[in-house]
Amino acid sequence: MPYKIITTTNARADIQEAINWENNRQLGFGERLFEILDKKINDLSVTPAMGSVRYLNVRITFTPIFDYNIHYTIDTTEEKVYILRVLHSARKPIY
Repeated sequence: MPYKIITTTNARADIQEAINWENNRQLGFGERLFEILDKKINDLSVTPAMGSVRYLNVRITFTPIFDYNIHYTIDTTEEKVYILRVLHSARKPIY
């Protein structure tokens, strides 16, 4: 059974900021980024361990094309994936 995805307030704000940023670069990029993020996050519900552990049990997986990192944790007991942040790889790390 797929894990439930929980997206934090910070992650939702990150996603909206990224969509706005990409749309300012070129119209339509934001929508394309959203589609890629949506697919990657849905993939996490099926294969939560796909990302590698980077710090404090936080895993990171990468999006193709736009180079964003999805920072998340897994609760195997509750079968939930918590999306903590979604940041462009050029941004300063959050740890």
